[in-house]
Amino acid sequence: MLPTFNIYIMKKLTLILLVFCAFTTKAQNIILNGSFEINTSTLCFENLYTTTDYNNTVNFSSSYGYAIALFKDSCLKCNPPTYWGGGAQEGHWFIALTSRVFYNQPGTIWVNSKFSLQLDSPLSNDKNYKLSFYIKEPPDIPLNSTGCLESPSNYINIGISNSATNFGTHIYTSPIGLNSDWQQYSIVLNTQNEEEYITVEVGTGDTNYYGVFVDNFVLEETTEPVSVQEVNSNNKQLLKIVDVLGKEVPYKKNVPLFYRYDDGTVEKKLIIE
Repeated sequence: MLPTFNIYIMKKLTLILLVFCAFTTKAQNIILNGSFEINTSTLCFENLYTTTDYNNTVNFSSSYGYAIALFKDSCLKCNPPTYWGGGAQEGHWFIALTSRVFYNQPGTIWVNSKFSLQLDSPLSNDKNYKLSFYIKEPPDIPLNSTGCLESPSNYINIGISNSATNFGTHIYTSPIGLNSDWQQYSIVLNTQNEEEYITVEVGTGDTNYYGVFVDNFVLEETTEPVSVQEVNSNNKQLLKIVDVLGKEVPYKKNVPLFYRYDDGTVEKKLIIE
């Protein structure tokens, strides 16, 4: 009887362990390199001016816009020396996005950082997903020959796309006015188009030179209710945000705004806080 009793006890313990693991297993991050830790950089700071530079340095991610800087949290820059923003939110690496205006002939043009993050599998239209990420402002140090940013304040637009080089469908705009500490933002979304990329574009607004640090993008399956329901938009791209007078404006809460897309559609949105 003793061996039979031991087998019974072992089965019970196995069942308990399986139940325990089911409730303690951490949800999987669907983004392959959301903290930018997988890269080929041998430096603590690299200004990746071209899309080729970025794509050859940061794995599972693609740039399709203006320069992106890759930082290591132990990197000292500027004069006097300072740690860039106090380090990464997770791991040792994070990136800086920039937005600036060039006064070219025959006119003025905006350039801004844009990149995509590859997913390990396409999104499913029968699941909800929670996206979270961290952003902060760079140190408030005048722009100089060491490459430091001046009076930064900016926002980012988040999208989901079937292309690594197309913004796709807009799902979120971060608040204007960043904090000097890492701040986490999150949304719950549902998709119809089985996208394979999270896309990020730094915002544009006026003639100032802007910058924003980003880190730790996480996308997980969730049972939480949806806060963003994707419209079947064939990957339309946000062109600009305007107020009721038609003037282009940055994202604002508690104000009715109109979102104009490249397919000619316009969405009126009022985000209440």
